[in-house]
Amino acid sequence: MWKCGKYKRLSKEDGHDVSYSIENQDAILDYYLSQHPEIQVVGDYQDDGRTGTDSDREDFQRLLSDIYAKKINCVIVKDLSRLSRNDYECGHYLEYVFVSLDVRFISVELPALDSYLRPEEISSIATKMQSYMNDQHCYQTSIKIRSVLDMKRSQGQFIGAFAPYGYLKDPNDYHKLIVNPETAPVVQDIFRWYVYEGMNKNAIARKLIDLGIPSPTAYKQQLGLNYHNPHAQTGKVYWSDRTIVNMLKNPTYLGHMVQGRHQVKSYKVHTIVPIPEEDWFWVENTHEAIIDQETYDRAQELLERNVRTSPKAKTVYLFSGFLRCGDCKRGMTRRTSKGYTYYSCKTYIMKNRGLCTSHTIRDELVEQVVFETVKKQIALCETLTQIIDEINQAPVVRNQSTRIEKQLKTKEQELHKVTNLCDSLYIDWKSGDLTREEYHRMKAKFEEQAEEIRQTIANLQEEQTFVSNGITSDDPYLQTFLKYKNIDHLERGIVVALIKQINIYEGKQIDVEFNFADQHQRILDFIEANRPKLSVVRTEAV
Repeated sequence: MWKCGKYKRLSKEDGHDVSYSIENQDAILDYYLSQHPEIQVVGDYQDDGRTGTDSDREDFQRLLSDIYAKKINCVIVKDLSRLSRNDYECGHYLEYVFVSLDVRFISVELPALDSYLRPEEISSIATKMQSYMNDQHCYQTSIKIRSVLDMKRSQGQFIGAFAPYGYLKDPNDYHKLIVNPETAPVVQDIFRWYVYEGMNKNAIARKLIDLGIPSPTAYKQQLGLNYHNPHAQTGKVYWSDRTIVNMLKNPTYLGHMVQGRHQVKSYKVHTIVPIPEEDWFWVENTHEAIIDQETYDRAQELLERNVRTSPKAKTVYLFSGFLRCGDCKRGMTRRTSKGYTYYSCKTYIMKNRGLCTSHTIRDELVEQVVFETVKKQIALCETLTQIIDEINQAPVVRNQSTRIEKQLKTKEQELHKVTNLCDSLYIDWKSGDLTREEYHRMKAKFEEQAEEIRQTIANLQEEQTFVSNGITSDDPYLQTFLKYKNIDHLERGIVVALIKQINIYEGKQIDVEFNFADQHQRILDFIEANRPKLSVVRTEAV
């Protein structure tokens, strides 16, 4: 008596093919078994929605376990592709595993095999060809699917199974994302806590847990989505610092569709590997943003600084990640002794005292000097704002845009006229009104005129761009600093928003490098270029 295990498998790609349905496989197997009473079914195994390119299938592994446990000694499938679509693995099970364990293998069709009645067919050319064709079917399907998905990615269509935390799939178009009013505020809180309130990643995770806010995994499960995270703690609201980092790094929150960051190694090896950033599919402005660009950029800068805190700390220190030794350019180490907090060069403390000096400085002195420097920079921004307003009040500036527009319109009309004349020359030549020599001479003349006009238009457009992009007192650099003009002390959010780096030199010398250095220089250049207009304004005021 043969103790048989019925094995059925249906992959996602087979889902619309009725002939491969689990029900149809069952019917075929039951009919065959009804004709062979010597075979007794003692086990039923099925993997629904699982690929046949590897053997990492739940019920297939259960089938193998029962074989090794001697519970079954016969395996029956509808056809060879149900056993496996991996040519190598299929041959391994047919010619080694089943043979060595004295297991009878039956394939009802494609090809019809029975290792007990016709053992020679197991290693036949026909069987090997069918196994190879099953393998190639997966290969070709994999190429087609990847091609279609890449096309959708390049068009900015969302193809993920689950929307990123903070978004939902648009019910009218599952390839679009819409803001989730329940979870988007949580995303905004995470960025605000990290960037402007100085909370570290672990503290953010702990706060979310204390507030009873479901983690991304738990939230998907609450929605009834068939989502499984092997790292999640079942039944618990669980956030981790890794989850926080992944969210802080996600450009989807800027309103951009970024996909193709990972892929499986091949259609057979399903290990997921990262893809170089230059090969990602990045399509901008495909959906509503949750986080503004400035906040996102600040978060990336802080993540790159790799700011560390003690495990029990909820917030990072005021200057964590910003202090650098002015000589060796390494970070400064924060230490506390006898009730005082001070910073010293990391190279001097941890590496080799011969490579650098201590650069030791008290924390309170750093805070005092940086605060005074910030206040001076804010005062400078107020002065720059006043000067820019004066420049933009000059009549010559107000009239520039109108003058350029009129000149552009005139030159575009001239270009249109010359182009039409040049085009009409060919007709005049062919009709006999012009000789060949006259045609080429006049054509060259008109083309030269057209090129001169195009160059003039290009110059005017460049001037128009400069005027339209002219600096105003609403410049983001100025407004960012002026937002803090009434501060009476430093906070982490102020340091993050305004400061790029703080360099500590021997002799307790401190140099503060501010953000917006390029914008600051651009404003100085703008003022220098417009000094004559500034004089006009002041003369008129007198």
